Amino acid sequence: MFASSLLAVGLATGASAADAIPELDLRVGPETRLLLIAPHPDDEALGAAGLVQRVVAAGGSVRVLLMTSGDAFPEGVEAARKIRRPRPRDFRSYGDLRERESTSALQRIGLSRAQILFLGFPDGGLCLIASNYLSAKARPYDSPFTKRDQPPVYERLMPGVKYRGSDIRREIELVVVGYRPTLVVLPHAEDDHPDHCSTYIFVREALDAVAARYRNISPRVLQYLVHFEQWPLDVAGDLTTPLQPPADFPSGEGAWRALTLTPAEAAAKQRAIADYPSQQLVIGQFMQAFGRSNELFIEGRAAAPECWCDDKHVATELPPAKYRRRPARRQ
Repeated sequence: MFASSLLAVGLATGASAADAIPELDLRVGPETRLLLIAPHPDDEALGAAGLVQRVVAAGGSVRVLLMTSGDAFPEGVEAARKIRRPRPRDFRSYGDLRERESTSALQRIGLSRAQILFLGFPDGGLCLIASNYLSAKARPYDSPFTKRDQPPVYERLMPGVKYRGSDIRREIELVVVGYRPTLVVLPHAEDDHPDHCSTYIFVREALDAVAARYRNISPRVLQYLVHFEQWPLDVAGDLTTPLQPPADFPSGEGAWRALTLTPAEAAAKQRAIADYPSQQLVIGQFMQAFGRSNELFIEGRAAAPECWCDDKHVATELPPAKYRRRPARRQ
């Protein structure tokens, strides 16, 4: 079993004692059951490839749940397919490509295809679904990119699943109840990307619903951050220096903790990140900035999730008078 404290490794790579984030108090072993949830193919590697390796090496179990196939990325489609004005079939084909890249990257760090689950919900649509399509009787969301209103048949966990919030939550609940994780890792609610913060909303609601029905399913929950202003590109230092939290991250959103990686874990994570060539074409520098000597997690429930899909639609439990911000959509 790995020791929970490897802070000295992080300090040796260049972080001062003043800069160091407290080490994540985490002991893993054969009893560990990690459920890692990612909005798009590549988020799982950016956020937690080192943690996955740690659990696998300790004999624990891992499942990776991909909410979407990452198919609604016009710049990516154009770069990968060398086409202009992509059509729905091009977006669907691009999603298949991104799923293959995720599978390859995760196999590189010790997982099998059977440990990876793609749900096929709409990239670029999760937030709008969370704000407008929650009822089981609501009309399904229709993706303007793929022209789908339901996941591909081979990615549905339940019959009749459509692009509705109630179906998204029920499928997450089905996975949690079936797998019974001891550790759930998901995006943080303050992530700037609408798909990321709405994934937090869906997963938290699913976990709360499961906890109300099953007393013996009570996983520890950690969150990771991928998109926040210009972070991590605005963090000085090369890839041998530990990653630090963004300076402007709001307080009261949980406690930051660092998982210091061994040199072998860090090197494998960097190789896994390189296994997403379609993304390297357009956001390669951004992705490589996550290939550091540590991973950062946030523990503690988000104070008040407020997920802005665009400048008009928001997924939140807050009444309009209490909205904290009205930003335009950030990508």
